[in-house]
Amino acid sequence: MLENKNVRILLGIIGVVLLAYVLWNIRTIIIYFFAASIIAFVAHPLMRLLGKIKIKDYQLPNWLKSALVLVAFVFIIFSAVKLLIPTVLKQADIISQIDTNVLIDRLEPQMASIMKWMKKANIDESEIDKMLQDEINKIFTIGDIGAYFKNFISGLTGSLIAAFSVLFISFFLIKDGSIVDNVVASLTPDSYLEKIKTIFNDTKNLLSRYFIGVIIQISIIITVVTIGLMILGVENALFIGVIAGIFNIIPYVGPLIGGTIGISLAITSQLEHIPDLNIMQFGLLALIPFAVAQVLDNFVLQPFIFSKSVKAHPLEIFIVILAAGNLGGVGGMIVAVPVYSFLRIVAREFFNGYKVVQGLTKNI
Repeated sequence: MLENKNVRILLGIIGVVLLAYVLWNIRTIIIYFFAASIIAFVAHPLMRLLGKIKIKDYQLPNWLKSALVLVAFVFIIFSAVKLLIPTVLKQADIISQIDTNVLIDRLEPQMASIMKWMKKANIDESEIDKMLQDEINKIFTIGDIGAYFKNFISGLTGSLIAAFSVLFISFFLIKDGSIVDNVVASLTPDSYLEKIKTIFNDTKNLLSRYFIGVIIQISIIITVVTIGLMILGVENALFIGVIAGIFNIIPYVGPLIGGTIGISLAITSQLEHIPDLNIMQFGLLALIPFAVAQVLDNFVLQPFIFSKSVKAHPLEIFIVILAAGNLGGVGGMIVAVPVYSFLRIVAREFFNGYKVVQGLTKNI
């Protein structure tokens, strides 16, 4: 009896190791499936909306509704890329022509008061100066644009394959919304079937609301930053706004990175038109749209998204994101909220007898 138990344990361990090996080797496909699932979650309300369209007794078939949603998605992405590419190329050309030594010379007088403070604090000015020059070189040294273009072309094939794979998987996930449910149901014992169905339905609704909320959040950040920089006369305001919106996806550290890059790009853009620009003063002015966007995001958008979509307290989400960041870095922080939302639903269905689970899942 003991021998048979040991054999089962050994076979179980071997099975887990083999499964981990297979999953690791198909991780690219898993990433494609994850990206396609996000598109499917966002498309879910659109499919319901198209389902209400009727011409007499004729209703649009699922394959046509799926195709229309994906075409609209591709059109939006293509239009955005087409709109931004000229700005990106122009910005890269501006940065490549900047003389960092001249920029350092112009910054030093404007930082005189800061240097005086550093002297009082016994901070070595030469070290600060060297660090400042190194950081500016990192930011503004683009190098040969042709080399970057060559690298872009070399990676284009892989990108096209990835895009096609994601769209192909998305089409069937949108068209046959129950395809994953049916596969999981076929592998689930009958005693747990109802719970599994509830988990999948609630997860779809919860994550659909969440990802739509994230898209709205990004759009508002882009709009606020773009309008603010346009008021200041920044030519590539939309491009900088898009950067701020994209980096905002990364919780907490993303806005800092996006703001640093955005303000740097705004300054370089203005230097082309105003050679004698007061860099420090303009940098502080350019900071205002980013600060306004973050105040709006932290006190209005995020609480709204988390409370209305995933139904979790902002402090709860903060702790989850920090833990995910320690475990999985930036990637962990990005997927923390969707994964946590799914785990809450699973815990509610299978472990609702525990008080801690009841407290965490009482709102979903």
